[in-house]
Amino acid sequence: MAAAISHPENLAKPSWNPLRCAGTALPANLLVMAKTIAIALLLTNHVKLLPRPFLPFLPWLDRIPGIVFQDTLRVAFLVSAVALLFNRSVRLSSFLLGMTMLAGVVASKAYYGNNKTFTGLILVLTGLYEPKRGPWLLRLQLVVVYFGAGLNKVLDPDWRTGVFFSNWAVNRLHQAAYLYLASFVPSVLLAQIMSWFTIVTELSLSGIFLVRRLFPLGIWLSILLHSGMVFFTGSTFTMFFYAMTASMLVFISWPESPLTVIYDGDCGFCTRTKQWFERFDLDGLFHWRTYASEAGIASGIFAHDAAQRVYLIDGARIYAGFRAFRMLVLYNPISYLLVYALVASEGRDGSKLREVTIGLLLLVFSPLFTPIGEAMYRWIARNRYRLSAQPTCRVD
Repeated sequence: MAAAISHPENLAKPSWNPLRCAGTALPANLLVMAKTIAIALLLTNHVKLLPRPFLPFLPWLDRIPGIVFQDTLRVAFLVSAVALLFNRSVRLSSFLLGMTMLAGVVASKAYYGNNKTFTGLILVLTGLYEPKRGPWLLRLQLVVVYFGAGLNKVLDPDWRTGVFFSNWAVNRLHQAAYLYLASFVPSVLLAQIMSWFTIVTELSLSGIFLVRRLFPLGIWLSILLHSGMVFFTGSTFTMFFYAMTASMLVFISWPESPLTVIYDGDCGFCTRTKQWFERFDLDGLFHWRTYASEAGIASGIFAHDAAQRVYLIDGARIYAGFRAFRMLVLYNPISYLLVYALVASEGRDGSKLREVTIGLLLLVFSPLFTPIGEAMYRWIARNRYRLSAQPTCRVD
């Protein structure tokens, strides 16, 4: 199993199960990213947006019959998206899916949008991924996007003075929270604060993503920025929210071999919990071992400690209790696929359920929730014998 995860390209037959992500020509984190984008594209019915040539950037595209061009894009879009989900030629599928969007951008100024261009480029660059070089092109793309976005706003006097933001929030969005806060301070001042906060955040992210040890900070800032845009506007900006948040996976160091989970094998509730997590670990990324096993003894985690909490060993890092369970979720591809399916299935913009889902996820996985999560974990651990089919656990 370790060899299979470390070198997925060596597996001859990737699984047809769309919930599995190991054993393909792409590392798991990049495949999860591409799949979540494909899920969002399919569930938001983006295929209907693919255009016929209309005011194309390349005039010769007008010579192609519009219906032929559009139908070809739509067929290629659907085939490549479905093939990507079912792990078929994942690099080629990702490349073709991205190219259908870029072809639509080039063919129609009406279809053109920064969010579509970015999404297409991310998918194309994923298709061009080379194992020996790593995902540096994808990371550079994000650096360029944030730098360009920040620079564009700095050079725009309406952004610098807050005029654009004020007009957008008041006259177009009728944003209730903004109008309420603006009643206490000059509206222009609030608009300037919001404008420069956005500018500074985007320019900072372009620098943060050049420094590996700052990646975790950059991931959180990026997700908070784009989630905040959803809360403020009620819009995902077509594909922008999905593609930008999913692309944060390129900065994650995904495990290259199975991780060891140390648990109390004498506890009925712990065993049931293990079995539940194993049921959804389709890629075999977690090896559960009791503290009395050889792996448990080698880890240096003693019986008393294992009786109090579960441990996840990720190289030199050891996560315990609530943090361990949080990492079990974050390292499981199913978590991302189901979350993006849920959020994207909410359909049109302005979905309150989408905003509530995003808000709850940010809360639970944020560092601020950790003390609450640990308290809940300790309560469950103290009362685990009541939650188990067995009346008692060996270790009390």
